[in-house]
Amino acid sequence: MRRTMSSAVAAIALLLAPHPANAQDWPTRAVTMVVPYAAGGPVDTLARILAARLSEILRQQVMVENVPGAGGMTGASRVAKAAADGYTVLHSGSAVLAINQTLYKKPLYNAVTDFEHVALFSDSARVLIARKDLPANTLAEFVAYAKANQARMQFGSAGAGSGMHVCAVLLDAAMTRITHVPYRGSAPAMQDLIGGRIDFFAEQISTTLPPN
Repeated sequence: MRRTMSSAVAAIALLLAPHPANAQDWPTRAVTMVVPYAAGGPVDTLARILAARLSEILRQQVMVENVPGAGGMTGASRVAKAAADGYTVLHSGSAVLAINQTLYKKPLYNAVTDFEHVALFSDSARVLIARKDLPANTLAEFVAYAKANQARMQFGSAGAGSGMHVCAVLLDAAMTRITHVPYRGSAPAMQDLIGGRIDFFAEQISTTLPPN
């Protein structure tokens, strides 16, 4: 597993070089890896693991910068507008590169033309997680409870258009009165879920397992 991850990171380091002709001169200074969500979530955690190994391979510091907001579009837009020199890179997923492009009439960037896509680094299942005292132990019980109590329930997300938001909306198709509470990332949403201030959300399994 360690060897597989090292090989994948090494490949990403090679692909990040802006031009084959001067790849040996890159990087000559620190690289900024932008995470478009608040610190502590699954995208941020993976970015920090990746950045640490890239720093070793490249012999230059790869710094993680959290730029949350607008369901990930704020940070992604910052990278889209940065100089195309390989020193500002985006670490994100389908919400920022696909979902947002279809939800908004005028997205802040074009995910196809404004980025040089480097590599698919990971994939993670998404699960439904509810506050510990919600009286449901199965999906069927949850749906029944939600239908009966939707007017006073709330679900969290990492922002409008995020994967958490879209998954919850799909689940909520028959329960349109549940209130959406957007956060600047999944970590603050998790804090409020643990504190019982929201009722549920749909998050990546890597984030939901530790608290359970």
